[in-house]
Amino acid sequence: MNAQIRTGRQLRRSARLVLSIRVHVFGRDTFLESFDEFTHMLCVSTHGGALALAAKVRKDQTILVVNQTTREERECRVVHVGSMRGGKWTVGFEFVEPADNFWKIYFPACNVKQPSYARR
Repeated sequence: MNAQIRTGRQLRRSARLVLSIRVHVFGRDTFLESFDEFTHMLCVSTHGGALALAAKVRKDQTILVVNQTTREERECRVVHVGSMRGGKWTVGFEFVEPADNFWKIYFPACNVKQPSYARR
C-alpha cells in the first residue's frame, strides 16, 4: 500500500517481528517513582519495539532498556502506552539514537517492493 491509501495510519520505518526477548527496563513511573523491571518484548524492530511493563509510564518519557542476552543498553522514548493485559501495560518505544543491531536480528526494509507472482 502506498502512503496515499494509508491516510490516518503511520507508515512503519522497518518490519516488526513478534519475539519474546528478555529485557531489563529502568525508568520512572507516572508518580515519578523509580522502577527497574525484568520483562519481555512483545515485538521488536530495528527502531525499537513493544514490551509488557507493570510500571505505568507516559508517552514521550525516556526509559532505559537492557537486552538481557547481550547486556547492551539503550535509552528509549515511549511512543505509545496501550491497554493493560495480565497486569502489565503494552508499551511501545523507539531508540533515542540509532541502534540497528541491538536485537542481533536482520530486519528487511518495509519500503522494498516485493515481486508480484499473481496469476494472469
